[in-house]
Amino acid sequence: MSLEIDFEGVKFDNPFWVGSGPTTGTPEKMLQAIKAGWGSVVIKTVGDSLVRKGLRPMYNARRDDGKLIAFENVELITEDSLETWDKYIKIMKSETKVPIVFSIMGAAQVEEWSKLARWSEERGAKLIELNFGCPHGEPERQSGAFISQHADLVFEYTKEVVETVGAPVIVKLTPNVTDIVEIAKSVERAGATAVTAINTVASLIGIDIEREMLLPPIKGYTTYGGLSGPAVLPIGLRAVSLIHSNTSLTISGVGGISTWGNAVEYIMLGATSVQVVTHTLLHGFDFIRDWKKGMEDYLKRHGYDSLEDIRGRLAPKIKSYSYLEKLMDERSPIDEEIKKIRSE
Repeated sequence: MSLEIDFEGVKFDNPFWVGSGPTTGTPEKMLQAIKAGWGSVVIKTVGDSLVRKGLRPMYNARRDDGKLIAFENVELITEDSLETWDKYIKIMKSETKVPIVFSIMGAAQVEEWSKLARWSEERGAKLIELNFGCPHGEPERQSGAFISQHADLVFEYTKEVVETVGAPVIVKLTPNVTDIVEIAKSVERAGATAVTAINTVASLIGIDIEREMLLPPIKGYTTYGGLSGPAVLPIGLRAVSLIHSNTSLTISGVGGISTWGNAVEYIMLGATSVQVVTHTLLHGFDFIRDWKKGMEDYLKRHGYDSLEDIRGRLAPKIKSYSYLEKLMDERSPIDEEIKKIRSE
């Protein structure tokens, strides 16, 4: 029984990656994750001219009876310079042989993306993820999700990077678009072979109505952020299934994963690897041991030898409304359906 994966020619012991975020912002945190048993880490997105001072507080959550529903951040890319990241990468290379994924974000000038891609490859990047998905902060400067919301820009920036480096390029997509398939196809046309789907969903987490205060409260104000956590799982599953069914891209699935079963869902819809951020922020890294065992037991219980046996297995069963309409013989009363859902 094996959890090994091949992602664009790069081998990983298992499909679980800690996604780019606060828990991959220092070598200490990344090494802690790798020692706990994660397949890889995606470094906190590095930049050059876009590096900015972070807001505080930058996180907030919505809960129901204490259980997390959704999590929001107003975080941008790393606050550390490329010189600091040079030191971080040297530490990583001296401490582990696990391939790590580099995440980069340049400014509106396409040349800065090429520069960062070369910087990554020169430091041993086996995979380079282009962060076209950040839903807040950078779109106002025509980067991040601004790029990912325009198929022509995705094509232009991706093509530039693909022609600059030899390492496989992964494009991280925003879900905040009308048609994510159109965007994914522009990635494919540009010569990249992989995507990460999805980045966080543009959001406003909520209001403390008793204190008449927007959340998270920043000196009496707030800003729009990116939503993650369990609530975005169905959005991520939809995006991955659409991309898998309409392109030949390799997919890293991310969004709302809080159990090993959620990871299986992504893989069954076409993902090769899965990325987890919010759950690591709230629960650390050590749960990965139970997740790997749960996934291994699942494969064994169902008679599968590897994750490749289930990858994309259920994606073809997603059909149009008109297709399903033709299959219906009789329709149960809506009241009975609602009653069943209430009792679950």
